[in-house]
Amino acid sequence: MDDWEPQDPQAKGIRFGCGFLFGGVVVFFTLAHSFFSFASPFWIAVAGGALLCGFLAVRFGDRFFRALIEFLRW
Repeated sequence: MDDWEPQDPQAKGIRFGCGFLFGGVVVFFTLAHSFFSFASPFWIAVAGGALLCGFLAVRFGDRFFRALIEFLRW
């Protein structure tokens, strides 16, 4: 299977959804340690990180998740 372009819209949706959720959770817990108040910049960063991970997951597919898991495993 080609990692660069999903073959159907359902695969794109699944990849974007998984990337969006994963990115949102990772950014939330990463920034939660540094922010004591959950102000607007915190939620903007969480939403931005979630969107970025969602788009990268659609673009690179399984390669994105493998690289992310390797990065987080350190």
